[in-house]
Amino acid sequence: MSETKIKYLISESESMIMEYLWRQEGGKTFRELTAYLNDTCKKDWKKQTINTFIRRLIDKGLIIVSQNTGNKKVYYPAMTYTEYKQGEARDFINELYGGSMYAFLSTFSGGQKLDKNTAEELRKILEEE
Repeated sequence: MSETKIKYLISESESMIMEYLWRQEGGKTFRELTAYLNDTCKKDWKKQTINTFIRRLIDKGLIIVSQNTGNKKVYYPAMTYTEYKQGEARDFINELYGGSMYAFLSTFSGGQKLDKNTAEELRKILEEE
């Protein structure tokens, strides 16, 4: 990916666009995005509004744009849904817990010991990395 820091915090409207793109095979044109948002999602958004949301997602590093053979722009997600959720979780832990997984888990568990099954699942995850 580029050196631009990905911004994982997105609005509900931006999320609608991303969720649509993640479900698709290949990219979508502006016209296809507009039809989805206005017909399927029942939004009554003008072209300028949709273009603003797309531009924000591009600026956040979440959408990439290419030209198809018809010289139209095609919009693609810059990462999979799973990659997005992993980045979102990393940002959350970095911002609220100073990047400390220990601080996060301590808060999450309420300072209590984890049960054996949860502890074993965490060990497996940590060993995978």
